Amino acid sequence: MASQDESPLSNLNSTTLGAKFPEITLPDGSKVQTGTVGALLVNIRAYNAAYDAGDIAKARALEPAFKAALPLLDKVGMFDLFKPDEWIQGDNQGRKAVGRLYQEFKAGK
Repeated sequence: MASQDESPLSNLNSTTLGAKFPEITLPDGSKVQTGTVGALLVNIRAYNAAYDAGDIAKARALEPAFKAALPLLDKVGMFDLFKPDEWIQGDNQGRKAVGRLYQEFKAGK
């Protein structure tokens, strides 16, 4: 079985941020990949830039990276701190995409 640092999320984070990030152990004993929030922010900016340039296909190509981060972000409580509806409000298209994808993720559980 692959270790957490070889996971698809680890690889996405490392590729997005240009560095290898460790996993940490939460108080409940579970291990999570670090760098996920930073990679999400970089990808939201890239999504916004593509969307603003009218390259919707390029923006949508970033959605799998958003989806890969959702289970971890859900586990650590990101969407308790910032509710999905808050992500969707406003004119930030990347945030809207994350909020919408999170709602789909939760509906599919």
